Amino acid sequence: MKTKKIYILTAAAISAVLANGSSVHAAPERMADGTIFDAAYYAEAYPDVVAEAGTDPTALYQHYVLFGKAENRNATNPADAEQVEKMEEVRQLTISFAGDCTLGGFKGQSGGNLLRDYYEMYGNDYFFQNVREIFAQDDITYVNLEGALTPYKQVIEKKYPIKGEPEYVGALQSGSIEVVNLANNHTYDCGQAGYDSCRQLLAESGIAYCGELETCTLERNGIKTGFIGLNCCGMNNTLAKKLQNLIPRLKNERCDIVCVMFHGGIEREYESNTVTEAFAHRAIDCGADIVVGAHPHVVQGIEIYQGKVICYSLGNFSFGANKNPSDKDTFIYQQTFFVDGTGAVTYGQGRIIPCKVSSTDTKNDYCPTPQTGAEYDRIMQKLARCSLKYPVSYFDLETMQW
Repeated sequence: MKTKKIYILTAAAISAVLANGSSVHAAPERMADGTIFDAAYYAEAYPDVVAEAGTDPTALYQHYVLFGKAENRNATNPADAEQVEKMEEVRQLTISFAGDCTLGGFKGQSGGNLLRDYYEMYGNDYFFQNVREIFAQDDITYVNLEGALTPYKQVIEKKYPIKGEPEYVGALQSGSIEVVNLANNHTYDCGQAGYDSCRQLLAESGIAYCGELETCTLERNGIKTGFIGLNCCGMNNTLAKKLQNLIPRLKNERCDIVCVMFHGGIEREYESNTVTEAFAHRAIDCGADIVVGAHPHVVQGIEIYQGKVICYSLGNFSFGANKNPSDKDTFIYQQTFFVDGTGAVTYGQGRIIPCKVSSTDTKNDYCPTPQTGAEYDRIMQKLARCSLKYPVSYFDLETMQW
């Protein structure tokens, strides 16, 4: 029976393809499966392996996994036993990221097949039912909440002013979503009062939120994670200063990991632009550990910059503002981090979970659904094409397990 391909991102693979040839982590380093491995030591200690596999760190690690363990070869230098012992005191955290969630609709939206119709028929448990298990099994799920959940009406004059009813917050709770980003172009569609009431609702409902100058933190498994959300309509000095201030501030608050979500890019464009690329690079230069984006309503590529992941657009997710989008592709990006006894943070597995925003292709039923088989492969290939422009992309690093 054929099994599904799972694409994972490994620390060794990142090290092997960095343009400057340097390693992401000082040896010994932690692999995506948690193994501690010293490629330089392995090559020096076992010249027979080098003769067979070469000096590429990924090839050396593959040799160790496939043959070295059984042959009782050392993965690390025995002289580094004390360092390895500290590294073995490892804590692990998995975060899932998903795109635009519009739990509601826009002013004047009419006709049947509205999100509120599904709420009235099925309640809050309906919307994330097909991804609930994925989100429940991770440690934290972080999405973009597009439009305030508030009793206040839309007051902003624009083509599609968006809001959702306060009771829809139950969908986030039912879906095991712990953090939402409020920094987007629909946050203030119900004015300051609508925004403030949404913040209060989220806080009372146990859902953390961030947006503009508001950050939030969560601690799971002894790992403290900070979350930042920012609008990215243009890369300017003000935005750069926000990154330069907010990221170090969270690090100073003893956050082990900092996640940045931005709202920017060109709608319905499948390639990131220079503005969002400059923003994402600056965020990582300032110390962010991962950067993800939303707003284009379609997926965009995944870059590896300075050994860290940038998802430029996760696309729509549970999106009530469009009853039948022509492009229903989306994905969940899931990243595992390790924090060891030395305080060092390393990347573990990075996994793409291809989805569609609807469980049916004929309309939007607002129920994001993971894909399998040919559709799984098609969306993966689409993401790979969207990533071709980057010097190093996720797809340059992926390994396949069957």
